[in-house]
Amino acid sequence: MGITDKVTGRVKQAAGDLMGDKGLQREGADEERKADAKQELAQEEERAEQREARAEQEAQAADTRAERAAEAEYEKADARIERQEAAADAERERADDKAREVADLERRT
Repeated sequence: MGITDKVTGRVKQAAGDLMGDKGLQREGADEERKADAKQELAQEEERAEQREARAEQEAQAADTRAERAAEAEYEKADARIERQEAAADAERERADDKAREVADLERRT
């Protein structure tokens, strides 16, 4: 990754030193720096990809937790509804019993 640029840069710098050519020396230094920059870029991209992967995993984990919490809440609500329905049925039965008692007393009197 940029090793060719790094080697070429070093060679140009050495050639520039030997020939006393400051332009060639600068060109070699720039090429070597370009190789370093390419390597730094690759590392930054890798870190960004890793961070994105971790973020995606965290998002999936959060979705899973939210789904489980929603399911648990629905189950609690269903249980409360069933208890309320059972209580309503029991009260309806008592009201029907009372209605029969009243109807029976009405017939007798």
